[in-house]
Amino acid sequence: MKDIHEILRGKWENGTRPKDLYKLYLSPEPEQYLDQLITGLDSEERRVQTGSSELVSLLSLDRPELIAPYMDKFIGNLDAKPPVLRWEATCTLGNLAVVDSEKKIPALLDRMYPQLEHKSIVLANHTVQALAKIAEHNPEKAEEVLDKLIEKSPLFKKTTVGFIIEAIARFNKFEELHPKVRAFVEPFTESEMKVVARKARKTLKSLG
Repeated sequence: MKDIHEILRGKWENGTRPKDLYKLYLSPEPEQYLDQLITGLDSEERRVQTGSSELVSLLSLDRPELIAPYMDKFIGNLDAKPPVLRWEATCTLGNLAVVDSEKKIPALLDRMYPQLEHKSIVLANHTVQALAKIAEHNPEKAEEVLDKLIEKSPLFKKTTVGFIIEAIARFNKFEELHPKVRAFVEPFTESEMKVVARKARKTLKSLG
């Protein structure tokens, strides 16, 4: 078993970046590295903390059941001072919505909505994606989340509105919301930003 902390302390390049470590070591045997990742979140070494948070986020997407017992830690990290902890906590909680049997995550929506207005586009994007995943697994919150994403969409300038258009594709399972989704997305199919127009057409196609 590799010492992930030791690798993260060194120079990040091909083979030693978090996404590379995940593919090489964690994804085949994630259980063996779980303790290292969780303790790494509290490291005073910035590289270890940052790398561990990214690795946890990746793992929460593939194996949310492994990260679910630590959910309260990520709920607390929504208010963490280091920006990366807030980014990855938001991302991780979105991934954990699928295994949130106690429904802790829907109760966090009011804490997460203000992040859509944050000056950090990274945090705003992570929040968009997380909110869409939370809505997908909590149908009773779907329309509320959709309305909030649409309401805050003018804050996403130029190509960044594509984050919202992409995320809204997750609402295709809620047929009653299709008219509202179409009304929002269709104007963007004529966007001068080709990437935005392409995402809008793809999202509409996903609705059927």
